[in-house]
Amino acid sequence: MKRLAGGLLLVIVLAWAAPAPAQWIFAKKQKMNPSQRVPELVLIVKTDSDERKRAHAAEELRDYDSATFTEIVPVLVDVLQQDKKMNVRLEALTSLAKIRPVSARAGQAIEKAATEDESWRVRWQAKASLPKYHLAGYSSRKSDPTPVKKTSTQEPPVAVSQPAPRSNDGFARRMPPGEASPEPAKAPPMEGPSLFP
Repeated sequence: MKRLAGGLLLVIVLAWAAPAPAQWIFAKKQKMNPSQRVPELVLIVKTDSDERKRAHAAEELRDYDSATFTEIVPVLVDVLQQDKKMNVRLEALTSLAKIRPVSARAGQAIEKAATEDESWRVRWQAKASLPKYHLAGYSSRKSDPTPVKKTSTQEPPVAVSQPAPRSNDGFARRMPPGEASPEPAKAPPMEGPSLFP
């Protein structure tokens, strides 16, 4: 127990005596200039042979504004559809799902990945991301069905006829052409015992 306390005390004294390395260990990464970093990341994600570097570049691209850097979404869509490594496609998909504002191109790429990607993990992640993307404002536009071409026949159109006139006994009768139809007669009241009390 004394050795542990002594070792801990030694580490604290060394960290205090040498503040520069301790600050270097606990300091956050310096942010690079976005106008310089985004083209570097685009180049890495498109051309680097190391899949881990491509996946990391696809992940880092989501941190930049896609409205300012309009090449981010098309590059990530291309990576999602074309890259051979599943991990890179998965990172591109996650980045596309997190980038705001939503875009139709990204939404269509996510929908396509949900149904057509060869990896079940990418398909599953795309299906899980779609409802969130829809809630963020994306609406998929289903293609309108092609209109059915109406075929016309040589027959004349069917004429709308009026109800046949009724005779005094309540039965329909035929009227000769050109004769005006009289008002239908009212049916005589029924006689006999009533069925209802």
